[in-house]
Amino acid sequence: MRIGILGVGAIGGVIGGYLARAGRDVSLIDMWPANVDRIKEAGLTVTTVEGEFTVRPPTFHLSEVSVSRPSFDAAVLAMKSYDTRWAAAFLLPYLAPGGFIVSAQNGINEDVIAEVATWPRVVGCVMTFGANMYHPGHAERTSANDLTAITLGEPSGLITPRLTKLAEVLGDVGITETTTNLWGHRWGKLGTNCMSNALAGCTGLTSAELRNSDEGQAIGIRIAGEVVAVAHALGVSVEPMGGIPGELYVRASSDADARRQIGDKMRAYGKALGAGRPSLAQDVIKGRSTEVDFLNGLVVRRGQEVGVPTPVNEQVVELTKRVEAGDIAPSPSNFKRIDLSL
Repeated sequence: MRIGILGVGAIGGVIGGYLARAGRDVSLIDMWPANVDRIKEAGLTVTTVEGEFTVRPPTFHLSEVSVSRPSFDAAVLAMKSYDTRWAAAFLLPYLAPGGFIVSAQNGINEDVIAEVATWPRVVGCVMTFGANMYHPGHAERTSANDLTAITLGEPSGLITPRLTKLAEVLGDVGITETTTNLWGHRWGKLGTNCMSNALAGCTGLTSAELRNSDEGQAIGIRIAGEVVAVAHALGVSVEPMGGIPGELYVRASSDADARRQIGDKMRAYGKALGAGRPSLAQDVIKGRSTEVDFLNGLVVRRGQEVGVPTPVNEQVVELTKRVEAGDIAPSPSNFKRIDLSL
């Protein structure tokens, strides 16, 4: 299987690094010139909790791809959600007959990719490992290898031969599973991201610190409850978020015992995440645009479509945009700007 990865940031860098180390036919494409130049010059270094390694897979600037004319059986799209449409259009000419685009992104972007490439050329890829990238040519995996890293699913819900083959290949990155409930996993991951990414960006806390904060837990539980309510209204059976059933988050709005159960599980899950920061928090540190419109903002929009109120997610979107614009600085004191009485 010939693999192309468009977007060699934290997630794309870790995937590409492990596949290259395993001897897979993988090529890297990125739009950050310093990143591409560094990998070409010194290789891609991946730091993990188990150790560090450096690989030298073929790596291309965007402008070099048309000259090399690659043909990919699977093109992993690891760009930000706001780059999805143009990135899918960029990859389309380089798909082999029967080739497909794998959405290894936050948010739920399969429908956008399908508008460009058609549904038969789309595979969902839910990432559940932690990763950082702060310097060109150096990705860091922050979670341990004994946790599920990737869940693959067809939009149709079928377990197809190509899905099985892709799972075998991505097994070189970490524990990889297939599912008949892609949308349930997508909404489960969306809920996890909505609980942590923007709040970490707005407060400056790491993933583990956020889950150990009483205020962070209280806001996160309300966020997740809204996510599950919207998903259920859309007919989606949400997979557990951080090992916690979605129904428990819904109960937690009026059940103190449910809140206590979730809090205990969140703290335990936080320990397994290591010292990493969610991608949105990394974007705030780097001064980049965030994906909040495609995370909490997506919940708000879909909630409006089905008549489900999402007041906490709405506040998180507004707060994140203020931090992103530099109007207020990231600080744990920003927890107090979110009103849970609404």
